[in-house]
Amino acid sequence: MSELLSIPYLLEEELRSRGIERLLQFCFDELQCSRSPPDSEDTTQFGYTTEAINGIRYDCSIDDAIDSIAGATGGTIWLWYDDLNVGIHIHGWAADRPSVPNLSLSVDEWYVKPWQNEQPALIHDFVVELYDYLSPRYVYGDTYLDESSLTAEGFEAGRLEEIYWVNGFGPNMADRIGRERLLHAPAWRVDDCADGGVFLWESPLPLSQNRQETDDTLRSYFDLNSRSVT
Repeated sequence: MSELLSIPYLLEEELRSRGIERLLQFCFDELQCSRSPPDSEDTTQFGYTTEAINGIRYDCSIDDAIDSIAGATGGTIWLWYDDLNVGIHIHGWAADRPSVPNLSLSVDEWYVKPWQNEQPALIHDFVVELYDYLSPRYVYGDTYLDESSLTAEGFEAGRLEEIYWVNGFGPNMADRIGRERLLHAPAWRVDDCADGGVFLWESPLPLSQNRQETDDTLRSYFDLNSRSVT
C-alpha cells in the first residue's frame, strides 16, 4: 500500500485561469522549480495532465504545461524543487476533504522515509513558500494511509478536529483556535508566520522515529482522541 504524502491547501477563493498561470510562474521564476533535478537533464518525471488529456504528457516545455493547465482551469503538474519531485494538483476533490476551493501537493513515498531522504527541509520549505504565496485558510498533510476526514462544519467553524504530520493554520483559524495556544504547542517544530498564521510539524518526516510520541502529546494538549496503536 502507498505511503504517498498528500498536502491539501484549503483556499479562500477558487484559482481561475490567470491565478493558476501566476502560481505556476511563481514556482518556476521565484522558487526556481525546473523540469529536471539538479545536475541532471533527465526530464522523465516532469509532466502534466488536465481533464482534456488522456494520460500524462511528458514531452513538453514549461510554457506548454502552464498554458494547458491554466487554459483548462485546473490539472496536475509534476516538477522539481531542487532534489524534490512534487505534484501540484489544482482543483482536485476528495471525499475526505471539505468542499471548498483547494490545491494539493503530492510527494512520492520515497521522500517520507528518513532512512532514504536526507533533505527533509526541502519539503518544509516548499510547503511554507506556497503558503506564503497562496494565503490559504488551512493546510494539512499526511501519508495517504494516515489521512483522516475533516467535516465541513468543523472547518467552517475553525475547530481543530484532527492533527496531522503538518498543520498550517491561516490567521483566522489560528485566532479561533488560539494563536498563543498554537505557538506554545509541544510540536517538533512551530513556525510563526508573517501573516499571523501558525505551522505545527510533528517530526522531520512522516515516518520519523519519534513522530507517534509527538502526535500523542499534541492530541493530549489539544484534547483530541489519541491515534496510538494499543
